Amino acid sequence: MARWVKWLGLAVAAAWMTFAATPAHADFSVCNKSSYKIFVAFGYWDAGQKAWTSEGWWTLEKGDCQIVFKPNLDQEKYYVYAESTDHDYTWSGKYPFCASDDEFTIVGDSECKSRGYYSVDFFEVEVGDKRDYVQDLVD
Repeated sequence: MARWVKWLGLAVAAAWMTFAATPAHADFSVCNKSSYKIFVAFGYWDAGQKAWTSEGWWTLEKGDCQIVFKPNLDQEKYYVYAESTDHDYTWSGKYPFCASDDEFTIVGDSECKSRGYYSVDFFEVEVGDKRDYVQDLVD
């Protein structure tokens, strides 16, 4: 019996170490539930840079989902902008971030034009204390 208890204890310890070493899944995803092929951009507060940062573009076909932010969601609010590839439809708001026609990561949300970018208005997404979030885009 002592061997059995010792073996069970080792098995439980090994299982605990396996699960404890697995990082928690936390990210922000965007899903295209519209009838358009779309381009998506994402905005967030970068605590390390102490600045607002925008990134883009992700191309999502109808029905596709894409992770746009992999670090832990440690803010309560994030920002999204999207437009159809034919520019007939946009998902926007009232929060300006810098963007570029090419793939981009832009630190800072002011003086876009003088830095060679343009400004687009992102919409706010309140994630609260969720550490994993999916934003659906519908028409």
